Amino acid sequence: MTPHSLTLILTFMSSIKLVCVDVDGTLVSDDKSIPQGNLKAIKEASYRGVAFAVLSGRISPSIQHYQKLLGIKGPVSSLGGCILEDQNLNIIEEYNLDRETCLKIFEARRESGISLLFYHHNRWFTDRDTDPRWIKSEYGATGVKGELTDSLEDLLSSFLPNKFLALDIEIPKVEYFYKLLSASAPDTVKAFFSWPQFLEVVPPQADKGQAVKSLRRYYNLKKEEVMVCGDYFNDTQMFSEAGISVAMANSPQGVKDLATYVTKNDNNNCGVAEAIEKFVL
Repeated sequence: MTPHSLTLILTFMSSIKLVCVDVDGTLVSDDKSIPQGNLKAIKEASYRGVAFAVLSGRISPSIQHYQKLLGIKGPVSSLGGCILEDQNLNIIEEYNLDRETCLKIFEARRESGISLLFYHHNRWFTDRDTDPRWIKSEYGATGVKGELTDSLEDLLSSFLPNKFLALDIEIPKVEYFYKLLSASAPDTVKAFFSWPQFLEVVPPQADKGQAVKSLRRYYNLKKEEVMVCGDYFNDTQMFSEAGISVAMANSPQGVKDLATYVTKNDNNNCGVAEAIEKFVL
C-alpha cells in the first residue's frame, strides 16, 4: 500500500454510504454460496444505513436472487452496467449494441468458431453452434434457462442486445475473436475479459464503472462516499469511481496493484466482510 493509498483510506473510511460488490470471486465462495461472515457484515452495515449494490455481468433475476439472500433492497445494475433498474424493477437506464455492430460480432464469431450468448433484459439466447457445456454452465450460474434459436441474427428484427458473451475452453480462440472484433468495430463496442475464457461485449458507454457512477447519481453521493470490491480486471472499471477500491486476496496481481486496499482473506474466507469491518463498521 502506497502512502497516497493510505491517505485516501484514512480520509474516506468513516464516510462510506454505498458499497458495491462483484459476485463471482468476491461476494460468493467458489461453490457460489455467500459465506456467513459476508452475510453478517452486510446485514450489520445495512442496519446502520449503508446502501449495498451487487454489480455483475449476470442478468437481473440472478442479481435479485443475491439481493434477497442478503436482505437488501435498492436498484439493480445488471449485464455489466448495461441496465439499471429501480427497486421496483423499472428500467431507468439502458444501453444496447447497434445492428451494424452486431453483424460484425456475428462475422467475427463465424471466423473464430467461439460460442456466443446473446442477452436482452431478463433473457438470454444462444444457437446450436454454442457448446452445450456453456449453456449448462450459464443456466447453473444464473438460474435462468437460455432460449435456443436457429439464428441469433434473426433476433435483431425484434430487439437489440444489451450484451454478448463470447466464450471457449480454448483461450486462443477467444483472444482471436477479440482481435477480429477490435479491428472491425473499434469505436462501437467495448470488449473485456471477465475470465480468461470469457469475453464480455457491451456498448461503449457501459461497464461496471458506469454502473457505479449511475448508482452514485441515484443515491446523490460523492465518490468518496463509495467503496467497491472486486477480484478481476473488469472490476477495476469500478475503482476510479469510488473513494475506496478493494481487491480480494485471490485477485491477479495486476488488479491488486490498482486497488487502494487488498484483503488478507480471499473470497472463500469472507474477504468482503474484512473490507466492511475495516472501512464501514
